[in-house]
Amino acid sequence: MFNKIKNNKAILQVFIYLMLVTIFLIENNINLGGHKIYCKLDDIIPFIPAFIVPYCLWFLFIVGTGIIFLLKSKIDLEKTFLSINICMGIGLLTYFIYPSYITIRPKTYGKDIFSQAVKLLQEGDSPASVCPSLHVAISISLYTGIIDSFFFKNRFGIKIFAAILTFFICISTLFIKQHSAIDVAFGLILGFASYIFVYKVYFNENSVLKHAKEVTPQELHYKNDNF
Repeated sequence: MFNKIKNNKAILQVFIYLMLVTIFLIENNINLGGHKIYCKLDDIIPFIPAFIVPYCLWFLFIVGTGIIFLLKSKIDLEKTFLSINICMGIGLLTYFIYPSYITIRPKTYGKDIFSQAVKLLQEGDSPASVCPSLHVAISISLYTGIIDSFFFKNRFGIKIFAAILTFFICISTLFIKQHSAIDVAFGLILGFASYIFVYKVYFNENSVLKHAKEVTPQELHYKNDNF
């Protein structure tokens, strides 16, 4: 089974992602100290519990994009999850080298369903390992994976929807006080830097020829048109 995963580069990237998530979940509950992340903008941004909805849509964003690419375009799956894994790897390394935490979470929560959902989330998620925000970085990787994909090449409605969803996911981390504005800024930098490396450097013209046997003729034609 492992050999099948190893020989399928797209599935291998998904497998690596699952391993990195496991490491993050362990590390997130061990690393409870470090450097406090805060800026004055954090005090200006209000706490709006309803933003828990786009925050949680992040999970469906990952699963939905992954399933579509798995069924329709393996090369898009490989590129997108390679970008995600670079974000995860750099994020985890940063948390170990420069552990961080926030103290901006609300002390009390309302009785409405959104406030209680935020309370439940934050009770199970430590305020540590926050900078850069992987919620933001991975959202950027998913968005850039969609706009640069073969499968969604001419589906502008999907690209616009992905842009709107990504925007609301990113700002949701601020409005439910999961992250400081500093975390979000570094998450954006990490996400776009990973995109540039994966799509402009790693998957260059030579890699197209190297992966030619792994993609359909239509995918290969599309990739050649973009170099």
